[in-house]
Amino acid sequence: MADRLLKRRIERFVSSDRHVTSARIAKAFGEDPAGAVTCAENLVVAPGLSREVAEALISLGAEGRILWSPISRTAYHLDGLFLDLPVSYVQRACDQPTWLPAAFNAPPVHRRVMEAVRLMGAVGLYPGVPDPDLGARLFEAHSHLECRMCGLCCTLSTPITLEPQDVERLSAHLGIGIRETVEVYAHRVEVGGYEAWAMKTTLPCGFLDEAEGLCKIHGARPMICRTFPHLSPLTLGGDPPGGWCPAAEDRRRGGRGRRGAPPNLPP
Repeated sequence: MADRLLKRRIERFVSSDRHVTSARIAKAFGEDPAGAVTCAENLVVAPGLSREVAEALISLGAEGRILWSPISRTAYHLDGLFLDLPVSYVQRACDQPTWLPAAFNAPPVHRRVMEAVRLMGAVGLYPGVPDPDLGARLFEAHSHLECRMCGLCCTLSTPITLEPQDVERLSAHLGIGIRETVEVYAHRVEVGGYEAWAMKTTLPCGFLDEAEGLCKIHGARPMICRTFPHLSPLTLGGDPPGGWCPAAEDRRRGGRGRRGAPPNLPP
């Protein structure tokens, strides 16, 4: 039987944020590279968990106290997890081990995310599987960046892609419904041959305070903004980290950030 105290701690941890990946849960409560939670044959939902944490999550899910919703793998990149497994974005049995990127949610948040999934019919971009070694190095570089709040990324980025969790977070921040958020702020685009959703207003982003150079929704900003510049799908696919980010350029040229020296990045 799963430990009751551990279950309560995990439940509070998930409820304290809106969308929590298993990578974060594992780091906080117990990691095991060989551990996992599966929901169908060969379909891995929560990788890297210790047996105790996996049992607690399964029990919490069975009790309806924590639920999971599909999310793009970019959320895992932000939490430092890079897997070589093939990716599925639906719950189904697979012939070989396959990864389903998922976020754990409290029930009220889960209902709102699933409404966004139904309206959008998609779960973010589907970037190619990154080289885990490169991904880990880029994650290390990203963790050392100190944003200068110059506003250039908000001014030059297009499209600013959205996934259902982004819409849910933005909806909660603005105090409006999921459907209204999609209708007012989102539209369909094509990125690298994939259909995706993105902010309607860019160049600059409609949420940029141009006078202050600051994001008006910083706490609710989309995943693509949280991962800029090193961990975006395009960067992990091989593009450079963006020559118009002063903080990234400092790191590439050997400058020091607030947490130490930069790792060895590709030229």
